Amino acid sequence: MRWALVVSGALFLLLAQGGCEAKKEEAQVPSRVVSPGELRAQCEQMVGPPRVERVSERVWVALGFDLANVALIHTQEGNIIVDAGMSPAKAREIKSALEREAPAWPVRALIYTHSHIDHVGGATVWVQEGTQIWATEGFSQHLLKQYGLFREAEKRRGLKQFGMRVDLQSLPCSAIGPRPDMEAMQETGVLFPTHTFSGQRELLVGGLSIHLLEAHGETHDHLFLWIPQEKTLLCGDNFYWSFPNLYTLRGTSPRPVDDWIQSLDRMRSLGAEHLVPGHTRPLHGKEEIARVLRDYRDAIQWVRDEVVRGANRGLDMDTLAETIRLPQHLAGEPQNRELYGQVDWSVKAIYTNNLGWFDGRAHRVHPLSHLEAARREVQLLGGPGRVLDLAKAALDDADPRWAIHLLGKLKDSGLAQDKTLERLKELLAASYETLAQEIPNSNGRGYLLESVKELREGILKTPGPTADPRFLEQIPLPHLFSLMSTALAPEDAMDLEECMAFVFPDEAKRFNLTVRRGIAEVWEGEPLPGTPEPVAVLTMDSVDFRRILFKLANPASLYLKGRIRAQGSWLKALAFLGRFHLGAEQKGGG
Repeated sequence: MRWALVVSGALFLLLAQGGCEAKKEEAQVPSRVVSPGELRAQCEQMVGPPRVERVSERVWVALGFDLANVALIHTQEGNIIVDAGMSPAKAREIKSALEREAPAWPVRALIYTHSHIDHVGGATVWVQEGTQIWATEGFSQHLLKQYGLFREAEKRRGLKQFGMRVDLQSLPCSAIGPRPDMEAMQETGVLFPTHTFSGQRELLVGGLSIHLLEAHGETHDHLFLWIPQEKTLLCGDNFYWSFPNLYTLRGTSPRPVDDWIQSLDRMRSLGAEHLVPGHTRPLHGKEEIARVLRDYRDAIQWVRDEVVRGANRGLDMDTLAETIRLPQHLAGEPQNRELYGQVDWSVKAIYTNNLGWFDGRAHRVHPLSHLEAARREVQLLGGPGRVLDLAKAALDDADPRWAIHLLGKLKDSGLAQDKTLERLKELLAASYETLAQEIPNSNGRGYLLESVKELREGILKTPGPTADPRFLEQIPLPHLFSLMSTALAPEDAMDLEECMAFVFPDEAKRFNLTVRRGIAEVWEGEPLPGTPEPVAVLTMDSVDFRRILFKLANPASLYLKGRIRAQGSWLKALAFLGRFHLGAEQKGGG
C-alpha cells in the first residue's frame, strides 16, 4: 500500500550515502576520457591495492578494499574494530584479510569515528554477542538528519559525485579510496551505537588504554582515538591525503570549519608517532606527522581567513571563489592537493554558512526571474539555433566552460524543444566530457561524467538496499513522523482539513498527524487547540508500526489479527494515509 512506502523508501535511501548502488545489469560504456596523471598517481600512491598494514605493535589497518579504511586494535581481552566498512559484503572481505594478518580474537568493541555510511555500513559483520558499539552522543541524530528530508536531492547528487556509471579508466578511484562497490551496496548493516559519550572517554581493554575524543570536523559527530602506549592516533576523516571536503557536492549540512581546525590542533598536541586516517595511507614519524597536520590545518585556516577578510572588504562570493588560492608553500604539499575537496567550493560554503546566500550585491535582491532572464539572453544572442552554433564553436575552440555557460542558458530558458533539445543535450554532454578531461578532482570529475551518462542514457534508477531489522526497529518515532510532512502530496489536500492519531502503548507516545490545506502537521502528545477530531485513532505496537513502514509487515494482516486497533473508520484511515507519496519521478538531465 502506498502509505507503507512513504518512510520505507525514504529511510532506505539514508543508508546509501546519497545513493551508491547501480543495477548490476547496466553495462558500462567505455569513455573517451583519459584520467589526468595527478589523479592516477593519487590512486596508486595514496590509495593503492587492497592490503593490510601493521601500523604499530597492536594496530593494523585494512586499506584499498573499500572507500574507507578499517582498523583493528588487538588487546589481551579481544579486538577493537575502528569503523566498519561501507557494506557487509566489503566488511566480510576486510575481516578475512585482517584475520590473516592480525590475531583473530573476538570483537570486544566497534568504534565509529563518525556516521558516514562508508564507516558504519558493515557493522553487522563485526558485532557479536556482547560487542559494544561506541560513538559520540550526536551520532544517531546526525546519521538520521544528514539523509533525512533532503534524501532524494542527496541521492541524485551523490550518484553523480561518485560517477556511478563511469568506467574505471576515466575515474580510477575516488581520490581518498576505491570507488564504492555498487553490488555490495545492495545490503547495508549499519547499527545504532550501544554506548555514547561527549567530550572524551577512556576505555581500558586488556590493559590497553584507548582514549576517545570528540573532535568535530568532517561531521558534527566526529571523534578520534588516541592510544598512548602505542603513540598511535586514529583520526577518522579529519585528515586524509587530499585537501579536505569542506563542502561536498552531494550536499549536506554545513561542516564546522572552525571546529575542524581546533580538532587538528588537538591531534597535533598529542605527539603521535603513527597516524591512521579514515581514508588513504597511514603516516609514520613524529616530526613528519606534526609537519603534515600543521600544514593541513594551515590550509583550512588560510581559506577561512581569506573569506573573512574578503567579505569584510565588501567582495562578493563569486569574486572570492575565483580569487582565493592556497599560497605556494601549502598548495605544493601532497595532503593539500585539490583531488577530493576543492578550495573554490570551500570558499562558497564558508561564505554561505556564515553570511547566507546574499553576498551584498544590490542587483541580486529583486532580480528578474531566472527563467525570464535566460529567455531574454537567448533571444539577444539570436535564438536557440544561434546559441547552439556559438556553443559548438566554443567547444571546437577548446573552450568547454564557455560552451557549458551558453548551453546552460539555453537549457534554463526552456526554449529548446524537439530536435533542438536533442542537439542541446548532446552538445552539453560533449562539453561536460571535454571539461572533465582537465579535472583531476575525483568528485568534480565524477559529477561531470555521470552527468554525461544521464544526458545520453537517462537517470540512473537505484533500488534501496536491504537493512538489518535491528537498525530499522530502533529508528526513533519522531524521526519517522517528521518525514511524513514532505511526503504529503499537497495537490490532493488543498481543500482538506483532517487529522489522524497514532498511539503506541509500548513507548507511551501519541502522534497527531493533521492535514490542513496542503500542509501536514505532526504533533507529539495531546492534540493542539483547534485540531479536528481524528478520522481514526490507530493503536499498535511501535515495532509493528516500523515493520509496516519498512514493508516487513502487512497492515491489513495486522489489523485482521487485532494487532492494529482502529477507533473510528479503518477505511477512512487508509484513505487519509493514501495522500502521502514518496515524491514525483525525476525528469530531465544534466
